[in-house]
Amino acid sequence: MSEETAEQVRALVAKGAMGGSLIFTTADCQKTYETLLGKGVEFTDEPTDRPYGIDCGLRDPFGNRIRFTQPKG
Repeated sequence: MSEETAEQVRALVAKGAMGGSLIFTTADCQKTYETLLGKGVEFTDEPTDRPYGIDCGLRDPFGNRIRFTQPKG
């Protein structure tokens, strides 16, 4: 792709428009949230009870969506 197109793609990814998703499981979502929050991570979603468990979300500096989920069970 041209440099102009590459710059447009980078801009979209940085805004989260084209970012991917990554989901990690954790034994304690609240603890994971508090640990990362203490290190300066900015979250898009606080830990929330869902039908499948508890999860929270953030975006990395490149716009990728990352979720931490504590599955029910």
